[in-house]
Amino acid sequence: MKLSRAEFNRRYAAGTLRLALIGMSNIGKSYSGMRLATDYDFTLIEVDRLIWDALGETDMTAFAAWQGQPYSDGYAERERQSIALETDATRQSLTMQARNPLLDTTGSVIYTDKDVLRSLKDDWYVVYIEAAPQHLERLKTQYFAHPKPLAWNGHFALQDGLSANESLMACYPELLSSRADAYAALADRIIGSDAILTTDSSALFDLIKPVAE
Repeated sequence: MKLSRAEFNRRYAAGTLRLALIGMSNIGKSYSGMRLATDYDFTLIEVDRLIWDALGETDMTAFAAWQGQPYSDGYAERERQSIALETDATRQSLTMQARNPLLDTTGSVIYTDKDVLRSLKDDWYVVYIEAAPQHLERLKTQYFAHPKPLAWNGHFALQDGLSANESLMACYPELLSSRADAYAALADRIIGSDAILTTDSSALFDLIKPVAE
């Protein structure tokens, strides 16, 4: 939903601004959403928590363990189920009544059903937190250190001479590249992950606003 800066400010003051953060897992969506909801008049909606509730799990680690890795037996079916859960949870989030709802989406939101993506595109001001080049290695490291469920969407293949985990690391840049285009197409505003990690909450709030007056 394209907004001018003036319209952004007007909707925010009225409590009717709908803001969604998109981007890869571990890029800083939850961190940014928490800061904005703590210091500004936003109601944070965490899609991951709705999925955990649907699965009967209590945290991200349990969710990741359930989904497994793309080389695990049964992964393809669990990935399909996971995306279905993400679609349902995101669809539910889009209709929640709250003052200035701030949607912390899953990294796989771009794989959800077309009606969900259409609603995000048409009815929400979407901010894409783009991975800065210097953060790509951090994303790979955090993926293994703090597992999160990850939909590979066909971008994983075992590599000759590499272990399963080494193959994951080798295929990860391709997954990032394919997602970057989809995130950008959905976004109204693109900001770098280097910027959100080095600004205070007031600077972050200004950074997410539209550039055009």
